[in-house]
Amino acid sequence: MGIQQRVVVVGAGPRGLSVVERLAAHSASSGARVHVDLVDPFPPGPGHVWRTDQSELFLMNTPSLFPTVLAGEGVLDVPSPEPLRGMSFERWRRGVVDGRITPTTPLAAEQVRALAELSPQGYPPRAVYGRYLEWVFETLRQNLPAGMVLEVHRGEAVDAWVRSDGRHRYAVELAGGHVLPADAVVLALGHLDAHLRPSQKDLVDGAAEHGLTYWPPTVPADAWWSEVPSGETVLVRGMGLNFCDALAQLTEGRGGTFTPAPDNPERLVYHPSGREPRIVAGSRRGTPYRAKPALAGYYAESLQTRFFTLDAVRRLAEEGGTPLSFDRQLWPLIRKDVNWNYYAVLARTTPEAFTADPHEFLRRLDAILTDPHESHWPSRIDALISESVVPGRQLQQARLARPFEDVSFASHDEYAAAVVHHLDRDVSGSLRGEDDPTKMAIASLNAARTVLKCVLAEIGISDSSWVHELRRAFEPLVEGLASGPPVLRIQQLAALTRAGVVRFLGPEPRFVVDRTQGCFVAASPWVEAAPVRSRWLIEAMSPTNDVHRNISPLLTHMHERGLVRGKLMETRDGASPETSTGLDVRAERARGAGQGDAAAPGFVYRAVGAKDTAEQGIYVLGLQLSSVQWGVAIAAEAEAPAHLGARTLADADQIARDVLVGVRSGA
Repeated sequence: MGIQQRVVVVGAGPRGLSVVERLAAHSASSGARVHVDLVDPFPPGPGHVWRTDQSELFLMNTPSLFPTVLAGEGVLDVPSPEPLRGMSFERWRRGVVDGRITPTTPLAAEQVRALAELSPQGYPPRAVYGRYLEWVFETLRQNLPAGMVLEVHRGEAVDAWVRSDGRHRYAVELAGGHVLPADAVVLALGHLDAHLRPSQKDLVDGAAEHGLTYWPPTVPADAWWSEVPSGETVLVRGMGLNFCDALAQLTEGRGGTFTPAPDNPERLVYHPSGREPRIVAGSRRGTPYRAKPALAGYYAESLQTRFFTLDAVRRLAEEGGTPLSFDRQLWPLIRKDVNWNYYAVLARTTPEAFTADPHEFLRRLDAILTDPHESHWPSRIDALISESVVPGRQLQQARLARPFEDVSFASHDEYAAAVVHHLDRDVSGSLRGEDDPTKMAIASLNAARTVLKCVLAEIGISDSSWVHELRRAFEPLVEGLASGPPVLRIQQLAALTRAGVVRFLGPEPRFVVDRTQGCFVAASPWVEAAPVRSRWLIEAMSPTNDVHRNISPLLTHMHERGLVRGKLMETRDGASPETSTGLDVRAERARGAGQGDAAAPGFVYRAVGAKDTAEQGIYVLGLQLSSVQWGVAIAAEAEAPAHLGARTLADADQIARDVLVGVRSGA
């Protein structure tokens, strides 16, 4: 029968679920025996973020056709168990609608209708995606191979160590004292609570002193939105995806409604219930994330990725011989694609935006971009654009994410009017989809993001480039542009602003406690108006994904025992290393992985501990890999190749392969 491996998977959300599914697939394929303990206080499958009891007002920011926890046909060389094979969220949705699939928990009639009305391009509620994950887990449990045992532990893992005796190398302790033996431990922890920053701690202290209410960063489904008082001014910091969730709960969630504007099909009108608070929002940009464009698929069909390709970066790496620099070698290629896609669409849709023949402009632009000996191409392109493109139609990359940078306003109402105009233009561009040059420039950045994830995982860049150029400069830019909400949310925000429910502080606002008046005070240096005072301040953001700030008892104890550590990254001055947000890991090919395997693009990431050695049986997957992978919070993409959008699934596959190879070889 062979030796039975014992594996503890900590984290039962999508990534932990993928590991369990891959263990089942490899066990079925090889006959290897494995006992899996799946540990999480939240339900297996949905985990914390996707749990099914949250408000259905909370929407995903990827369309129905995108996410999956199961690889497409042929993506991995060992297929999923038969009922799950190729079952992306969109395939599951269609199966539920036509009656071929029965959800684990019965859906109400209105939920079934909502699924039927949801198109592949629509944005499902997070709770509905949770029902997909719930179904995948339960279906997997009902179809386990003969050699696999699966136990679920609804609790928190609080400690792990190397055992001094016994057949199994590791022990994992659960809250309450129960100890699980393990030959391998997979850390698929997902989002963790984190310690507050000093400025946030000051807000907590000030709130306690003066009887104010301060909500620190949290997952939106965990917040008690009913406690926010009606009619009172409430400060909200952050205008990303969590901001959209907050608005939904504080408006629609309180009985407000949206209807189409009678004079403009692109606009909505908000009808208040009278129970809304007065929301005053602020963020560094001063504006929300840009809306997703309306596309037939996840990527624009007409988009051309000509310069920033995996092959082009591989050539750079082979020629250079030193770690790549994001700013010097990768960003120029990304910018070339952005420029080409913007002006190609502009020439196709708005020929009057050019002072001469747009086709001749594109020919000259192409000649500059493709000239391998032209190192000063940005200045040459600027000159070409200046002489050939009408002012107001030229691409201004700096204004894409910060449209009001260095612009002053006399009042909050004046700033609100400017923001509404910006929102209306953003909505219009999104609805035009592939016919909008700005949205296609942003779509080019989104496509580059997928290639970049692969580049960083397989080739890498220097530590200083990672810290200073990627994380501090490019990441905030691309998140604000390409990670935005569905266009509906921006239409709703514009309607709420017109209705006077929402106002904005302006760019770079500062939030403090006024201890003389006993209230929160917020103001932007770019809006010349009286500061906004409130007894409420809500952080519309999730806890920071940073292993140095998380409050996980498991990681804390493993760090104290020398089993894990955060990664230190060299900075530009070379004097003081900077702590990465992720764990220190060593990337290795899985044992037993052949060169021709479809899963070969994946790695196993073993935790590196205090002795600078990789612990062979401790694997890391997901958010805590942010020291070696980028975009780790993005879901696996349905039908994507293993080395691109399905890399998380390939990494899970390699873990399963590595864990079970010892069983197959009799080790």
